[in-house]
Amino acid sequence: VRYMTLEVEEFFQKMVSVLSQLPNLKELNLVSSRLSGRIRELLSVLQQPLESLELAYCFLLPADVTYLASSHHAATLKKLDVSGNNLSDVLLNPFCQLLQQASNSLIYLDIMECRVMDRQLSAFLPALRQCSQLQYFSCFCNPISSEGLKSLLHCVVELPNLKVVVHPNPVDCYEEGLPWPPSTYDLIDYSVDQEKLSRVDAELNEIRLNAVRTDIVTTVKLYNIEWY
Repeated sequence: VRYMTLEVEEFFQKMVSVLSQLPNLKELNLVSSRLSGRIRELLSVLQQPLESLELAYCFLLPADVTYLASSHHAATLKKLDVSGNNLSDVLLNPFCQLLQQASNSLIYLDIMECRVMDRQLSAFLPALRQCSQLQYFSCFCNPISSEGLKSLLHCVVELPNLKVVVHPNPVDCYEEGLPWPPSTYDLIDYSVDQEKLSRVDAELNEIRLNAVRTDIVTTVKLYNIEWY
């Protein structure tokens, strides 16, 4: 947070002080806090490693994710939410490192609205494949193609505990004229070609059937999903 006002900086330091006095803290939700470059300062005061960390829309920088990947928190994380942070560029490599470090414990992973396209998706699939405990994965509202989604599903059907995959409508299933790169608004509100979408749904279902993983729910719906 480079240009903090004095009041905001004072609040941040108070938050650091409070966290340092919570030795048994296991879950931390920092959603929509502008914490660019401050994650190390905030989380290094925690004596015990976190099990749940929600950093959605926190404007993370590479240094933040790099710290997390090397921190004492990484290997114990069961829930990680980095929605709304841009994984399409310089955050991608440290994010892959973080996934690798959390692979033995991670149960819940949310990368909704992270500007992930097919190239970024293919880059972190090897790390995702290592997350053997994963039960819930969401990549909703990312501009991924039907081929990208099929590659994703081929990967995650190998995860023995996986129950739910929340995915976006494939970008090649929208009506002609979808702006590129599409905004979140475009991905949610632009018209979808239902015939194309039905074909892709059938192909995704075939992947589950061939892998004998009909227990996995694949959906574009964010809410009212029981997975635990």
